[in-house]
Amino acid sequence: MTEDRRLARLLGTALLDAVLPQRCLVCGRFGASLHEECLATLPRADGSRCTRCWRPGPGTWCERCISGGREAPAFDGLRAPFRFERDARRAILEAKFRGVTAHLPVLARAAAAVVPVGWQPSVVASIPLAPRRERQRGYNQAAIAARAVADALGVPYRPRLLERVRATAPQASLSAERRAANVRGAFVARGVPPEVVLVVDDVTTTGATLSVAAEALAAAGSLRVYGLALARED
Repeated sequence: MTEDRRLARLLGTALLDAVLPQRCLVCGRFGASLHEECLATLPRADGSRCTRCWRPGPGTWCERCISGGREAPAFDGLRAPFRFERDARRAILEAKFRGVTAHLPVLARAAAAVVPVGWQPSVVASIPLAPRRERQRGYNQAAIAARAVADALGVPYRPRLLERVRATAPQASLSAERRAANVRGAFVARGVPPEVVLVVDDVTTTGATLSVAAEALAAAGSLRVYGLALARED
């Protein structure tokens, strides 16, 4: 698909969203892109989990995080309100690949609600797309979510705090080891970041992308970096 056709499709979707009443992604009724009662039916990422990487399992920290080795994440904590399954998965994929982004702020507010009080981020940042991919898509779904998270938390959103300095292959089909190698060194922080930063992405699996973002921010001066995703693929 050419860039002109992609742009036309995105403009068409935006026009339809503006003219037609919103239909709920879950129940199909009009009135909202995602009703609150339907949001409550999405699969929650709760139960016993590692408080650092949000992996399911017993104990406060998982073995990977306790070890502190190369495989341990660079961020200080990670949260996600939903599991990347069923309607939560569908909602994120619709936003990512079909331009249906109206429900992202709803999911983002749910994500903001699971941020621990003790984190107290100074700013919210988002995982940046490669410039070419963002031009093709017409938007960055993580940035849309991050802006809504910042509004919900009452802290500033810094859209250019992180910059992607090289394009990477899509993470979805890669193993955990290859995911880490794929994104290594992909981001840099611009300017001097605040001491405490919350970085938002749409989906996390191994935490590799958020970990590399945390490394970039720590290298530039941040003391604590936390990750937040709309959903976690367990």
